Amino acid sequence: MNLGIRNRKALVGGASAGLGLAVARALEQEGCEVAIVSRSAERLRKAAATFPPDARVMPIEADLSTSEGIAACLAAADAWGPVDILVNNTGGPPAGRTFDHDDATWQQACESILTYVRRMCGHFVPGMRARRWGRIITITSLTVKEPAANLVLSNVFRAGVTAYLKILARDVAPDGITVNTVLPGAYLTARYEQLIDNTVRQTGKNREPVMQELLARLPQGRFQKPEELGALVAFLASEPAAAITGAAIPAEGGMLQGLLS
Repeated sequence: MNLGIRNRKALVGGASAGLGLAVARALEQEGCEVAIVSRSAERLRKAAATFPPDARVMPIEADLSTSEGIAACLAAADAWGPVDILVNNTGGPPAGRTFDHDDATWQQACESILTYVRRMCGHFVPGMRARRWGRIITITSLTVKEPAANLVLSNVFRAGVTAYLKILARDVAPDGITVNTVLPGAYLTARYEQLIDNTVRQTGKNREPVMQELLARLPQGRFQKPEELGALVAFLASEPAAAITGAAIPAEGGMLQGLLS
């Protein structure tokens, strides 16, 4: 299938490793110019080196969890050129239950998840509207549909992001812009490794039994592969996916229990 996005410019957050890097690779393979964003210059350098020699990759060093970092990213992206495809992706907030976090941690989680997405969309949508074409894809979490007891910050603010993007999708639908979210499940990324480590500490169990118990709960009996999510995002960014907007799409190997998941 020809996805019709060759020479489009894509900006991908959190793209020096894990799901963000997989998304950037998938878009580059479809002929996009790709800007990859990370707070670490060293990780950016290593990530850029994994692309083919002729790939058009622009590294942007910026911490998207801070207001200053977002401003730096936006300035670099504007200098790079008009962004056609925006992929919002940042690391998750600290794990914890309802009363485990202080006000500062709640505020930081809001800034790094909800405010980040709002500012990125607010900045790039006017240009997409002027060009009558755009794709906004945001990587969120299964907690949007099934809140996890030990991930209260993710539950609250990713749900807020989903509500904001649902409204945005309707607002920009006449302008040739689609807005969707992707809900990853069990991908063995650094973030997921942290959650496993938390379980090991909280239960006092060895890591291997924890891993085996986790795998036993996964319907496919395996972790999903980052490139599988990358392929989904590339399709949502494509011309053939123009009718899909305002959707929250699970990519979780059947983990969700609901009928309408």
